[in-house]
Amino acid sequence: MNKKLKPYLEVVPIVIVLLFILIMGIIGALVQSFGYFPIIGLKEFTPRYYIQIFQSKTFFKSLNYTLYTTFISSFVSIVLGVLIARSLLKSNGKMESFYKIPIIIPHIIVVLFAVTFLSDTGVFARVLYFLGIQNAQEMFSKILFNKNGIGVILSYIWKETPYVALTVLAVLKRVKMRYEDVAINLGASRIYAFWHVTLPMLMPTIISTFTIIFSFSFGAYEIPMLLGATQPRALSVQSFIEYQNPNLENRPYAMAMNIVMILFCVGFVAIFNWILKKVVER
Repeated sequence: MNKKLKPYLEVVPIVIVLLFILIMGIIGALVQSFGYFPIIGLKEFTPRYYIQIFQSKTFFKSLNYTLYTTFISSFVSIVLGVLIARSLLKSNGKMESFYKIPIIIPHIIVVLFAVTFLSDTGVFARVLYFLGIQNAQEMFSKILFNKNGIGVILSYIWKETPYVALTVLAVLKRVKMRYEDVAINLGASRIYAFWHVTLPMLMPTIISTFTIIFSFSFGAYEIPMLLGATQPRALSVQSFIEYQNPNLENRPYAMAMNIVMILFCVGFVAIFNWILKKVVER
């Protein structure tokens, strides 16, 4: 029993510290979001900052932009990750080290890669221009710093797809592939066997992984800040801008926006967990 408990007991101190910081931060933001900020003379609890948020067109534009970039990048990452995991399973581990590289690269370095290769003066634009495509610069000018969010989506996909592949591959190695082989021997095509036999067994993992990368991307700051458009901005970026307002009386508004983001993430996780339970029961 001591050997089983030892690993958990060893991480208890750091977990307590992290939880304390997290919980106190959320409580502090919640209190300030209701207008209680005594250091600048705000001592009255009021919901007016939340009312201002839901009356703001800027907030809803940021919300739509965030949902758009987050959902598309997460969905594409899931599809690509599953396909890559399936391919790696048949490659007998020959490419496993290569696809893990993006996982260890920080997001700020991903931004540097994107600017270096995908900007209108980047490597790809220069190569295409050298090959005779005269409008190469114009083509790549629509990728980064644009309201279509292509640069943000591509960066998220590049970072998230290997994580999905790693997670799904670990499950695929445990799943009994003989069920798929039986379906093929009975006359099913490989695509049909994968779609109707293997994929249903992967659905709990796929949904839980989608929940993780969706929640992370929804609240991420670096990539949408550095690669996104000035209008509309991602919610995390808009919240940070409000927080930096020289007028400290605007601080409760920024905190209210942060609390709304937290509630959205909690709501998404609850919905996805409900879907996961239904899938598992089925």
